[in-house]
Amino acid sequence: MGVFHTRLGEALDASPHYRGNRAKLSRALGMSPNYISTMLSTGANPNWDVAVRMAHELRVSLSYLGGLSDHPYDMSDMATTSPLSGPAMDFFDKISSSLRQAAILRGEEPTIDDFMLRWYKYGQHLAGFGPALDWADLYLAPAPGDARLVVHAVGGKSLAARTLGRSDVRALQYALDHVQDADLRARLFRAYLEAARGTPMLSQEHLDVQAPGHAERIRLDYTRLLLPVIGEGGQGLVLNFSKPLR
Repeated sequence: MGVFHTRLGEALDASPHYRGNRAKLSRALGMSPNYISTMLSTGANPNWDVAVRMAHELRVSLSYLGGLSDHPYDMSDMATTSPLSGPAMDFFDKISSSLRQAAILRGEEPTIDDFMLRWYKYGQHLAGFGPALDWADLYLAPAPGDARLVVHAVGGKSLAARTLGRSDVRALQYALDHVQDADLRARLFRAYLEAARGTPMLSQEHLDVQAPGHAERIRLDYTRLLLPVIGEGGQGLVLNFSKPLR
């Protein structure tokens, strides 16, 4: 059993609402009563929108279920020296969404969960991401016959902007166009193409390339989330939110 399935089972057992009741969670997800039991026994993976709803129903973070974080609750903006009491955790659950939105408005870095929940809540529409977009880059949705990825916008605080030292569409486009590693270019294109087809892509990436026009190399280990989004006028885009691994 993989990390996702192990943590799903543990979160379900620990849930004060579901108390390990697989059929109850299955019905809450709009699935047949045997859905969760079948998933846990076969090791099958849910679709992304179902995974988002699972995390919401069980009151845990999607990053935790996916094995990207060991913290069930996203409490990065709250300092505590002891476990929260049951009533305190219930209160936190009720206000966590408002806290996260306020944190983003203050300019604090959003989480993968923030992007996934907004993607699901607002039907993939770009307008639903609000100030979180300052931490992401946007690309035109590629088609199979395209020769390259095309940058649409660069967030002022995105990982690409911080790496390049500026938020500049032309600078990022130049860097992509001058990647010398043909395999890397092909992998990048395939990932964005898959995302453009409607499948969110979450992965851990390693980058070790020569900086275009410079002597130094760019070395990064990071988590990358690619989301298919709908821009103004129905334009197809792919959103890239990346966070360095620390």
